[in-house]
Amino acid sequence: MKVKKAIIPAAGLGTRFLPATKAVPKPMLSVVDKPTIQYITEELDAVGIKDVVIVVSPDSEVIRRHFGKADALEQRLLSDGKKELYEIERETQKYNISFAEQTQANGLAGAILCAEKFVGDEPFALLLGDELIYTARGQKPCMKRLTEVFERTGKSVIATMEVFGDDVSKYGNIGIGEENDGIMQVTDIVEKPSLSEALSNNAIIGRYVLSGEVMKMLKTLKPRNNELYLTDVLAELAKKGRLLASNFEGKRYDVGDKLGYVKANVEYALRSGELGDETAGYIKELAKKL
Repeated sequence: MKVKKAIIPAAGLGTRFLPATKAVPKPMLSVVDKPTIQYITEELDAVGIKDVVIVVSPDSEVIRRHFGKADALEQRLLSDGKKELYEIERETQKYNISFAEQTQANGLAGAILCAEKFVGDEPFALLLGDELIYTARGQKPCMKRLTEVFERTGKSVIATMEVFGDDVSKYGNIGIGEENDGIMQVTDIVEKPSLSEALSNNAIIGRYVLSGEVMKMLKTLKPRNNELYLTDVLAELAKKGRLLASNFEGKRYDVGDKLGYVKANVEYALRSGELGDETAGYIKELAKKL
């Protein structure tokens, strides 16, 4: 079954980035000149998904405006002869974006359930807003790999990466069975284990393609610590042999972490045709003073 829809949860408070996120939603913080949430929607270009629901908090009007029409701005750019900037602005409107409000802070699974009417019983891509994945030319984008695995097998599939040492306890952790060409059968899941509890060095990251059965399973979840946990459903799928994990090409950035956010800005600036050379020169000069 083809994957035609995507969910992007974006209702978090972003408390780790206060005071920047007091008035600006964390997904609207920019990496160089583009909000992180736009980078995330652009990952869907690789698989041709245009129907997207963004789960927002009730006061996230700025996210709606970013992806909406801006007639006055467009007219001004055209009248000033700024066609290139006009095309850049129009890129924000190329998706069929709907919005669902998460009024209760009840976790990731709660956010996904807010999009139930949008998804129904169809499979869907899930992209978390704290992570960016950069794919270089010649590499297969992460979401393309995940959708191909799902459409070939019919099983839900999550992206995974190897972590070591203290980083093991920062992520959901998977037990793995049979592996073939970077695709692994998931046997079990533990949430942020200690090193002694870890099932492997494979961590769950924020890119998924989930089958239609997942939404039904989420509706039966019982809260823990006032939250609904997606990992509870994934663990159940794993025990049924219905969950796969896949390696991916490219580089992942944790933009929900302050240092990760800084790294993303620096490295995206280095790749920029406009800023790359100047940024590299600045860093080389700065390094001499460190």
